[in-house]
Amino acid sequence: MVSRLHTRAHAVRGTAQPWVDGATWIVAVDYDSGQRVVFGRPGAPPAALPDAVVASCSIPGWYRPARIGGRRYVDGGVRSLTSLSLMADAGVDQVHVLAPMASTSPGAARGPHERLERVVRGLATNSLLRDARRLHERGIGVTLLTPGPEDLAVMGVNPMDGRRREAVLETSLRTSSAALGRPLVLA
Repeated sequence: MVSRLHTRAHAVRGTAQPWVDGATWIVAVDYDSGQRVVFGRPGAPPAALPDAVVASCSIPGWYRPARIGGRRYVDGGVRSLTSLSLMADAGVDQVHVLAPMASTSPGAARGPHERLERVVRGLATNSLLRDARRLHERGIGVTLLTPGPEDLAVMGVNPMDGRRREAVLETSLRTSSAALGRPLVLA
């Protein structure tokens, strides 16, 4: 699905499908060494963009480690939810964060399962906002993209429910533009 989405995005723009120019970093953890790996950064192993994304999404217990260049990689979230600390000394002016496990506007929970899900999501959101504020205080602009009420309704309380994957993707393609148009104040 990641490869198809990547191909679709470039077909719409009429561009080739190269790996990015170093401005996009995708974080994973080397399964065998436990070391954080930042694909797209100098010194990282070469990887196709869809392969790096899959590695970054390979959550232990749900997905087997992704193989890139003979090594196994898992979700960078096993080391840090967002890895925003990497950006503090990166010499950047702006950071864009996609944080599907957080939500800056979750909406009201309906029922006990959603209340529990919102508590867990709230912990992730607090961590994200704390890290984003640290960058903001250093003069780095931070744009956060987290699921809103419509996204969360489609995701349900189990973010790993594969039956919802395509509906979640289609919803997020619609809701992301509007979400990016609403500034989040990090004061």
